[in-house]
Amino acid sequence: MVRSVYLFCVFILFNNIILAQDPAGENDNSGQNIRQYYSLKAGFYNSRDNLNNGLIFGLDGITEFYKYNLFLSGNVDFYQKKTINVFAAPDITSQSMILLPLHIDLGYKIAHIPDADTKIYAGIGGGYSLYFYNATYQTSSGGVIFNETINNNVTKNSGYVFGSVFGRILIGKVFIEPLYYFASAKNEKIDGYSLHFNPSGFAISFGFQY
Repeated sequence: MVRSVYLFCVFILFNNIILAQDPAGENDNSGQNIRQYYSLKAGFYNSRDNLNNGLIFGLDGITEFYKYNLFLSGNVDFYQKKTINVFAAPDITSQSMILLPLHIDLGYKIAHIPDADTKIYAGIGGGYSLYFYNATYQTSSGGVIFNETINNNVTKNSGYVFGSVFGRILIGKVFIEPLYYFASAKNEKIDGYSLHFNPSGFAISFGFQY
């Protein structure tokens, strides 16, 4: 938790430094057919089936097509959690998982309020998410007199396909983005025990777009 708060503070500081470099929007390319941005965001991920809620971070590269009121973005998100319960071994001492969703999104501008410098987008997307799982559990072995406790470490690295729907409310360079991930539950066998989690979930993020 302390590390997550530290990363969030660094994220806010970094974005405030960049925002101060162009306070009046002097790099306006509104005469072009397209404009390209990047955005950094941090938010809250409400997951399903034992992954537990936590912070999620993201980085987007965006190309906006003015004539069509569309934007296309490539995205990478990051979620890491230790307080999970996805492995069915009887004596688990620790578990951790990292999700790394990579996705492409298509957004349509559904509203523009020039007087408030506000744009509202809605869209869909999809991609492939990598996951990295690690767990330690204990088993006992031995004879009638002596029992030995053995620590077993297991890892699982794989991925899954997912879809998403999202909205983005952009006010100046600041935005709020609700997003829902759709994915099938993962069921694996490791050392004879079941690994089960459902990565579907809702995230709401706050960020800066440049």
